[in-house]
Amino acid sequence: LEPAFIALGPECSFADVARVAGAARALGADVMVGAGGGKAIDTARAASGELGLPLATLPTSAATCSATSAVSVFYERGMRTDTRTIQAAEVVLVDSEIVAAAPARLLASGMGDSLAKWYEGKPTYERVAAPSPALEAAMLLSTRLKETLFGCGPQAMRDAAAGACTPAVERVVEANLLMTGIVSGVGGDSFRVALAHGLLYGMTVHPRVHDFLHGEVVSYGLVVQCCLEGHVDEAARLIPFFDALGLPLTLADLGLEDREDPRFVEGLRRTCAPGSSAHNLGIPLDEARLLDAILEADERVAAWRGSRKRP
Repeated sequence: LEPAFIALGPECSFADVARVAGAARALGADVMVGAGGGKAIDTARAASGELGLPLATLPTSAATCSATSAVSVFYERGMRTDTRTIQAAEVVLVDSEIVAAAPARLLASGMGDSLAKWYEGKPTYERVAAPSPALEAAMLLSTRLKETLFGCGPQAMRDAAAGACTPAVERVVEANLLMTGIVSGVGGDSFRVALAHGLLYGMTVHPRVHDFLHGEVVSYGLVVQCCLEGHVDEAARLIPFFDALGLPLTLADLGLEDREDPRFVEGLRRTCAPGSSAHNLGIPLDEARLLDAILEADERVAAWRGSRKRP
């Protein structure tokens, strides 16, 4: 084998995919290997699909399920422009020692994104009148995924922060990289993202959001989604869990305190626009109702944090 290395550009964009595909074509490449984080792997997947090459993935963190996913998300100047189903990898190679050595923040982000499989998938699943066996399997697996993360997540974070690859870290790495990818694969278009991802993609119009990882903003969006749905018990479970992982939970945590900022207002509008995944919940949604849920989430987080300070 004669490897050739091509560096990722600033994001997974159509222009960068064309650049990578052109370089691979000029080299006469036989296989594409996506190594690194989600954007690098998404770019490799899209480029391999364009050339009809087999894809192998080597994730160096467990922040997303891109390594096992069949989907690439495209961005332009930080804003999502498209999501396309292309192809899953022929092989996924994971060295958990490498993943455990990555910043613990990446592991936490991956847990938030993985939990979205259940929190966003369940309401879309419940809207299907006669779920297929594959869809039922996605629901069951996402439920197991959820309990795995709640059970092992805090210990895995402590271990990863200490640079130790322990059984808890191994379980979370497997959950973030493998189980999430399987859920997506068997769930298909009927087991879909909803408000948490819709809010992330809508808010990418605000530059402060670009300071955070994909899963960090999705985690915040899950708390907002629970408030919108009226699932107070689930919000009460997520808030302390995410707080223990160091994930952002309020507008202030995300640097979005100024609700009069035109970019914040535009983010709300984009989240609620027709075609947004936020509508996959099946709940009537507009900017005012979304803002109410955001403010409720802020209040619930403030109450939780206040209760921890009281003797």
